[in-house]
Amino acid sequence: MQSVALTAALLAAALQPPISSSSATQLQRRHVLSAAGLAVSVSPLVRLRAARAEEVASSSAGAGASATALPLAELADKEFGYRLEYPADWKAAGKPVKTHLHEALLSSPGGLKLGVTVDPVVIDSLEAFGTLDQVTERVLAVETTRDGVNSVILRTNAAQAADAARRTPSYYTIEYATDSSRGKKLFSCKYCIAGRRLYVLQLQAKLDDFDGDEAVRAQVRSIVGSFEVIVAS
Repeated sequence: MQSVALTAALLAAALQPPISSSSATQLQRRHVLSAAGLAVSVSPLVRLRAARAEEVASSSAGAGASATALPLAELADKEFGYRLEYPADWKAAGKPVKTHLHEALLSSPGGLKLGVTVDPVVIDSLEAFGTLDQVTERVLAVETTRDGVNSVILRTNAAQAADAARRTPSYYTIEYATDSSRGKKLFSCKYCIAGRRLYVLQLQAKLDDFDGDEAVRAQVRSIVGSFEVIVAS
């Protein structure tokens, strides 16, 4: 089964700009320490909202029945400054070997997977690395290097500009499908660079489920849309 964490690690590597030979040894040492699990240990703060299920059908909808949405949970980390919302029936998924500065993994009863990773970089923004299309090309190229991957097809991509007044960073969102020895998958990813840290949110779904079920597509895109990085003042 394809690992969200491993894919995120490859993407983090893809978003590292070229470095000079003088700094190569130091950067290599940092990645080796991280891969060995010797980086600073961080436990994400997960706060489950005790919110009531929201009624989405009005009393005039007929038949006297009301539809309700699942209660939401919030995954938030104060130290690394990010948050997102997801359905409360998702569960934390552990990982025995740490390969990032920070990592949080979740999975749904229906087989969806979510991963948030944070890694150090030497640039201050996504734009410093490249345009949306340039970064998309790099991300898809990295995905094709994975063992067993036969094809990678871009579905959609979008850029959200930074807003200095609101202290919000820029984001790139890239959605693509893969066909590999592990099956056909859909990946919806959101990237941000803030404080010289690369934030990667990745949602993974079976391609047939994503394409065939509007509820799955809505859930994936809602989670991706809720992901935000808080810029320190």
